[in-house]
Amino acid sequence: MKRLTIGFIPLTDAAPLIAAHECGFAADQGLELDLVREVSWANIRDKLSVGLFDAAHMLAPLALASALGIGHVKVPLIAPVTLALNGNCITVSTAFAREMGEIPDDPLAALPLIRAAIERRASAGLSPPVFAMTFPFSTHNYLLRAYLAAGGIDPDRDVQLVVIPPPLMVNSLEKGLIDGFCVGSPWNSLAVDRGIGRILCPTSALFSGIPEKVLAIGATPDAGTSLALVAAVARAAAWCADPANARTLADMLAAKHYLDVAAPVVLRTIEGRLVLEPGGPQIDIPDFIRYDVPDAVRPNAGRFAWLYAQMVRWGQTRFDPAAMGQIEALIRADLFDRALESMPVTAAAIVAGDPVGARIDRPFNPFDIGGYLAGFDARGLPAGTR
Repeated sequence: MKRLTIGFIPLTDAAPLIAAHECGFAADQGLELDLVREVSWANIRDKLSVGLFDAAHMLAPLALASALGIGHVKVPLIAPVTLALNGNCITVSTAFAREMGEIPDDPLAALPLIRAAIERRASAGLSPPVFAMTFPFSTHNYLLRAYLAAGGIDPDRDVQLVVIPPPLMVNSLEKGLIDGFCVGSPWNSLAVDRGIGRILCPTSALFSGIPEKVLAIGATPDAGTSLALVAAVARAAAWCADPANARTLADMLAAKHYLDVAAPVVLRTIEGRLVLEPGGPQIDIPDFIRYDVPDAVRPNAGRFAWLYAQMVRWGQTRFDPAAMGQIEALIRADLFDRALESMPVTAAAIVAGDPVGARIDRPFNPFDIGGYLAGFDARGLPAGTR
């Protein structure tokens, strides 16, 4: 049995890794997984970089930035499995929700209320709202920025963005350190259940197909071990995607050494049944989090190109036309396909049109990143924003 040390952050999109271990998919591939719970994405990146981890549950943009050497040292890694699509929400404190007033169901219609609250604070000589995301190279950073920008709100001027690790988001909101956050599940639901948060929108309402976390494999495993790990995690993802397994999965993730969150809350988020405000009804959210194989889990270069475009849009790097080649080398879709040969699924992963399903932003064409970026000004706001 080959032993692998794998880091993870307590989030529901770590489910395929945890299920691979708990349900025996890894053992079937001759692997023994030592899953190590971590607090921050910086820890995950650094321990994978120096070989303390063989693989990791990692933010998709962080894997991309690490492979390209953006914002940190260049790290040899591959990301041949997308662990989940979507799964995030933008949540504000109940205090900030009161500042906004009557919040409509349409997240775009809520943007003028956020802007008005910002302007009232400025007029009163108060500090701007503080919103947290999980890491500079995270979907949470890009989704929060894209949402605010859609309302003409400059995320670098009109609000203060700070980094807080996912497990500490709810406590930070409760202590009044922040006014809101964008984070993965189940932390948004936990804030609502504690009566301190109001979900403004699931981010699947803004973009329908954002690659959230990946299985990042470092330099230490050999090719055969990497292939076995991909096969185990892909099989586990397919098991996670089966609604018949949702309750078992929720009980598994709820364990103290994994998420340490009550199983009913975990189950609600896995099934996409969200309560948006304290005491409110449950609402079904289509595609809230997806583990399905292959469409959600097979790495898609077009979706990663969108992540790269956000790095350029928000000034984290300069546009390099050669980046697409580096994305293909990172995601190793060929490795996923080899692992999939032994699985009882045959559908090819074909995503027609905009691969991220933009609903608030310009449609994204991965073959014309320059044209996409031309639609934004130097601040990253839609061109023409005053």
